[in-house]
Amino acid sequence: MLRFTVKLMSETGRLVDHICKRWLVSIRETNPSILDMFRDRDVQPYRDLLPWSGEFAGKHLTSAQAIYKLNGDRELFDSISQFVDELIDLQSEDGYLGCYQKNCRLTGAFSDDPETSGKTWDAWSHYHILYGLFLWYKETRNERYWRAILKAADLFLGQFYSGRKRLISIGSSEMNLAVLHIFAILYQETQDQKYLDFALEIEQDLSHEAAGNYIHHALSGREYYECPKPRWESLHVIMGIAELYTCTGNTKYLQVARQIFYSILKTDVHNTGAFSTDEQAIGHPFKNAAIETCCVVAYNALACQLLRFQNELRIADFLELSFFNAVKGSFSNSGRWSTYNTPMDGERLANYHSIVFQSRPGSPDLNCCSVNAPRGVGLLNEWMIREQDGVVYINYFEDFIAEADSGLRIEVTGGYPGQSRILIRLFSPQSQKIAIRIPQWSKNTTATLNDSQLAPAPGTYLMLNQQWDHDTIYIGFDFAARFLDGDFAYRGMQSLYIGPVLYGYDVSENPAFELTAIPAIPYADIAAASPQAMQDGRLLLKLNCGITLKDFYHLGQSGCQYKTWLKYS
Repeated sequence: MLRFTVKLMSETGRLVDHICKRWLVSIRETNPSILDMFRDRDVQPYRDLLPWSGEFAGKHLTSAQAIYKLNGDRELFDSISQFVDELIDLQSEDGYLGCYQKNCRLTGAFSDDPETSGKTWDAWSHYHILYGLFLWYKETRNERYWRAILKAADLFLGQFYSGRKRLISIGSSEMNLAVLHIFAILYQETQDQKYLDFALEIEQDLSHEAAGNYIHHALSGREYYECPKPRWESLHVIMGIAELYTCTGNTKYLQVARQIFYSILKTDVHNTGAFSTDEQAIGHPFKNAAIETCCVVAYNALACQLLRFQNELRIADFLELSFFNAVKGSFSNSGRWSTYNTPMDGERLANYHSIVFQSRPGSPDLNCCSVNAPRGVGLLNEWMIREQDGVVYINYFEDFIAEADSGLRIEVTGGYPGQSRILIRLFSPQSQKIAIRIPQWSKNTTATLNDSQLAPAPGTYLMLNQQWDHDTIYIGFDFAARFLDGDFAYRGMQSLYIGPVLYGYDVSENPAFELTAIPAIPYADIAAASPQAMQDGRLLLKLNCGITLKDFYHLGQSGCQYKTWLKYS
């Protein structure tokens, strides 16, 4: 498997660096309780914690690792390593890595209410911490990190199943059973049967309706929103089910994960490429309710996992749509803050405004989304370039340079997604198969290789195989405007796309118009306009009717209201 080093030379590259410098590297200083809650878990009076407070450290680790894979920042590397070292120092002798007092550990009980289960997501928090630790162990191969992971896993093995209580007994099953994912990974890493046996015991718990019964409902062909537990947290459980396919070779598990992924794609992905309405699937994407960033990240992580199992261009197309709109749109372009809810129409609020109830003394900026949002951006590393069965797949076209340990070098330039024409320059010391994604939306794509005409088809990979000696491939994507029809609350309205970008109306760009009285926009004006890239990264469509439309990432960045569902005529 090839390993790539990436340099992003684009608006996304600036965002990645800003997230790194202005949020990730300073989190221990600006929000000290992210680790101090572990240090004083047995100290009275007990902290006023959330059921999921322990997840913050794990989500931060996962996010920071993902961003590090994109920019290789040395300060970030040192920050993560120091964070991990301190976290491991706070691990209990029995392996516990949570934030609750001793007699509440992995019981579902709060420290101030130790007799009542079903109140905390302690196993869920361990899942995120162990997954983040595993990713950093894979990055560094530091055996101390690996020992800490196995020590925590042994705590679970000694506390659940094999004649002891079942994990489902601690409540909040769609969250706490997510440890299925990390135990399936541990089995793959060690081939130790005890980890697979534990994972299969969790599968038995999942057969209860109270735990979602996802496998039965998916194999029965039911849509995800029809399941008993269609919340977003369950997607981490689904990722665990998918990993059981790798563990066992049983295609049932992959079938379940695919069915759920495509069910959500069919029924519950918004025009921005974001999953969830009020934190779950509801059966349609046309309600302007909360679209939580954590839901977007979880669904996109599932998409990346399935892309790893089966290289399906439709998944890569989805990831591109979501990345340029929902994912980047969940962040301030300063990189300093992200959102809890990034609505289709409305205002872009920082997560610590929308879900201020999660703020605590010592952690004013911490909430489920603030620590998770960088992962959404960092997931780009998992789909932009992929090598599978000797073929290198290029799925991402914003300007970047990538170098593989094989000597392969890929350089993409052209100003995408503001411009439709890109140049791909390739060098390799030996013959290398290259596959270039031709999006389904690009109905009329042109391509040349060293002045030779190629014939790419929409919704396919353009397959090329040769030794590359700084050869150039020009791709011209079809940037004809596309419209998505609304329904329910948005019936009679449409959303506009050019390339992978969703465009909308921003009050700050249109002082001459009232938000409540936007006139119907002529289709002819759209056809006559082309995106203009501004120096600050905005993509603008300046129309003859006097209205200016803007790319979703920049909509509402200044705090003004915006709309993506408009009337066209």
